[in-house]
Amino acid sequence: MFKRSRPFALIAVLAAGVLVAALTGAAKPLPAGRFALSGHWVFNSLLQVALHIDGATTNIDAHAEVDGEPGSQVVQSDTHGYVVGANTITQFDRATLEVRDSISPPAEERPLPIEGVGGPYLAYRNAGMVMRMGDPPTVIRVGGAFGTPILTKDGTLWLHRQEVGQLCTVNKDSTVINGCPVDVPPGHTGALTILDDRTAFVDTFTSTLHPIENGKLGDGVLLGESVPPYARAATQDVGGRVAILDPQRQTLLLADSKNPPGEHVTVSLPPGDYEGPMSTGDVVVLVERQSGNVLTYAPDGRSKETKPIKQKNGEPRLSQGEDNRVYVEDTDGTQVIVVARDGNVQDVSTADRPSPTPAPNTGGPGDVRVAAPPPSQPPKQPTREPDKPQAPPPVPPGRPGAPASVSATAGNNAAVVKWGSAVDNRADITSYQVSWRASTGQTGSLTTGGGARQTTVNGLSNGVSYVFTVTATNRMGTGPGASSAAVTLVAPVSPASAPINLRSSYDVNDRPTRDVTLLWNQPSLNGGTLVHYVVAGTGLAQRTVTGTQTAYAQLPSATKYTFTVRAVTRTPDGNTVTGQPATHVVQDTPPPAVKPQITISQGGPSSSDNCERPNCFWVITRLTGFPPGKYRLTLSSNANPTVNNSESVTVNADGKGAYDKLNYDVPNETVWVSVQGPDGRVQSNKIVWKKG
Repeated sequence: MFKRSRPFALIAVLAAGVLVAALTGAAKPLPAGRFALSGHWVFNSLLQVALHIDGATTNIDAHAEVDGEPGSQVVQSDTHGYVVGANTITQFDRATLEVRDSISPPAEERPLPIEGVGGPYLAYRNAGMVMRMGDPPTVIRVGGAFGTPILTKDGTLWLHRQEVGQLCTVNKDSTVINGCPVDVPPGHTGALTILDDRTAFVDTFTSTLHPIENGKLGDGVLLGESVPPYARAATQDVGGRVAILDPQRQTLLLADSKNPPGEHVTVSLPPGDYEGPMSTGDVVVLVERQSGNVLTYAPDGRSKETKPIKQKNGEPRLSQGEDNRVYVEDTDGTQVIVVARDGNVQDVSTADRPSPTPAPNTGGPGDVRVAAPPPSQPPKQPTREPDKPQAPPPVPPGRPGAPASVSATAGNNAAVVKWGSAVDNRADITSYQVSWRASTGQTGSLTTGGGARQTTVNGLSNGVSYVFTVTATNRMGTGPGASSAAVTLVAPVSPASAPINLRSSYDVNDRPTRDVTLLWNQPSLNGGTLVHYVVAGTGLAQRTVTGTQTAYAQLPSATKYTFTVRAVTRTPDGNTVTGQPATHVVQDTPPPAVKPQITISQGGPSSSDNCERPNCFWVITRLTGFPPGKYRLTLSSNANPTVNNSESVTVNADGKGAYDKLNYDVPNETVWVSVQGPDGRVQSNKIVWKKG
């Protein structure tokens, strides 16, 4: 069972330590723990400036002039900030606010930023890489694609590798994956989350919640209702519940984490395309991309607040601060909505260039920053007659408009995206960027030339819905995006493959007829739905079969039969298609002929008028491979060609016969038995008679 607890004692101790440090000027970190970084940096791509928002007061308290790409985001460590763009990551010093280095991203993918102990991190989920920002930055290779990571308070980064069924970890300050200690069912979709500071796994394949206990998944807790594989879970709980968004049904599930669970809550959301969910711990935050509304919900499902983003174009972005606040930015970084832990929502305008940030203090302890004095006012100039009106200056160039008529056509693991020209606003368009978001939450993008009007996006997943957004870029920046309607990729329908492992069974000794049973396994249906199988054989009537076997009774054993089996499928348009054939030959091969054979051996003691003890013993005779019937036996020795020829043996239908009534009594003589068979005389093995 998950139990809620918060480290109030640790917070109090750390707060006392900060007060002492402030009063004494001490700069060393406290050994008892690490304070969460407060606030959030945002990049205004129009002003080319990074601004820091104090989350508690929502004031802009610092800014740095940084050249960055449109749509860049900012992450922070204790000492540095990083403006993260598609092609360049720019580092600046948080103390001096000066730009330091430019870093090349490890992959062509928009990363997921993660701030916290040991970080910040940039997660390139599709490329299977994590980049820890630092001096120098470290690229950690995961070994394959992974889902949304979580970062625990001790600095452990957890990642879910769905295709191999593993939960892997990166320890604080590690440069490699430290292991994959927890196994989950391979192929099961799901998400990692933190419940009361403990790691848990939401299995969306089985709609269960599993705490991670002692290096393995704990007992599953039912979520209360079925969730689809592409459902998205918040990375931390909200009031002891796990928040799960179903983007297609447009519902928010708030599932109880106790075992056994209490009542779950399902919230019906307004129609829209949602980003999130994200949790402050006390409220859930969602953003509806089309309207730009920020929505918050309490753990019991009550709607708390709805706040609009002013810039409706583009794609708003959610970020989880290390201070447990949620920050929602517009595309250009001109507005930030701050959601406090308790759900209080504040709007911060970052559209204007702030006043110069005072230079960093370089004095001793206790010194404070002092802003430079304002410049002296110039002497007042004598008035003059106004100039004659002049022609207005030309309109300066601006960012391009949105592309027209964006559409997408679904294909096999791919889609063709088309668009019309965007208004260039007096500066030539240099490129178009096509980005996409899947119903599973996966995203991606590619860039084409300024003259392109369509592109093919490969490497997508069939059965998944995608929305494509196209933006235009010129030297002034990137304009607003325009999106296609959602399309679901499907594999092309084709005739079914040949049935698998077509084989037969029958009794080869069943003559002159035999019963033959054909068996096979279902083939790949290649996008169709199985109707039945068509079975044909040499000289036999064609038949339809709904299962994967059929039997033929009393087929002549001497006849060779060639059988074919095909699957008949129905395509989505209602037509039926006959698939590829599987072929099997049935030909009865007679068993090999058995050569007639006689075997004798010296048996137990015997006696008769012509056979005296103690050297008289039975002659044990065995016949095999003879046609059924009665045969006369001739007992011979090297001294007498015909010792006895008055005894007969009967051979049964199996070709076998036995006779134990012959006897013999001359020691050291060589003895044998012969029979006149249908193909000539057959003689047994010879034995030397032993005395009694």
